[in-house]
Amino acid sequence: MGKSTLVNALVPDANRAVGHVNAVTGRGRHTSSSTISYRVGSGWVVDTPGVRSFGLGHIDPSKILASFTDLATLAEECPRGCTHLPDAPDCAIAEAVTAGALGEVGKLRLDSFQRLITTLGSTSV
Repeated sequence: MGKSTLVNALVPDANRAVGHVNAVTGRGRHTSSSTISYRVGSGWVVDTPGVRSFGLGHIDPSKILASFTDLATLAEECPRGCTHLPDAPDCAIAEAVTAGALGEVGKLRLDSFQRLITTLGSTSV
């Protein structure tokens, strides 16, 4: 929210349409309906329409683990059918994280991975 307002501040001749923030909800309304870029110094600023929704329904849950390459390597040692969720018995990823093999970052990455697969309702990855 506020992208067009920022563009107008950076590019005075942009004259992008802006809306008002609702005093009750604290939310604005999408005003941009097209993407446009402006040269600013040696770079660019781009005003884009807002994203009204974002979903993962088109993502194949079995492909998610591959994007967490460090966890995917550990998962090779998991028992067949492992869900990699907190209640999964003998999950090699969880065991490595618990043992501290991936440090604090590993805990955060495992949490992110688990939230993604839970959101998709995956039972097998």
